Amino acid sequence: MTEIKGISEILGKSLEELKNLQTSGKESFEQALKDAIKEATKVEQEAQKAIEEFAKGETSIDKVVLAMEKADMTLQTLIQVRNKVITAYEEISRMQV
Repeated sequence: MTEIKGISEILGKSLEELKNLQTSGKESFEQALKDAIKEATKVEQEAQKAIEEFAKGETSIDKVVLAMEKADMTLQTLIQVRNKVITAYEEISRMQV
């Protein structure tokens, strides 16, 4: 019996350590998505600002094209992440309990 008790104590400690790891300031998936959306919004605003500056004659076309491509790539990446999340959700919802 002492061996079983020893194993349960070890498992109990490791479970507590796992719980502590979860709450020790690690970034959650939700927070990562929120940060990605904020970053995409920021990149899009920078592209819009570059367009406005080009219209005023304050910047060159290459900077505008670069800002727009960066915004497009960020948006495409965000769309792909969304698609993967939706696919994962659909797979989980099809699982039988």
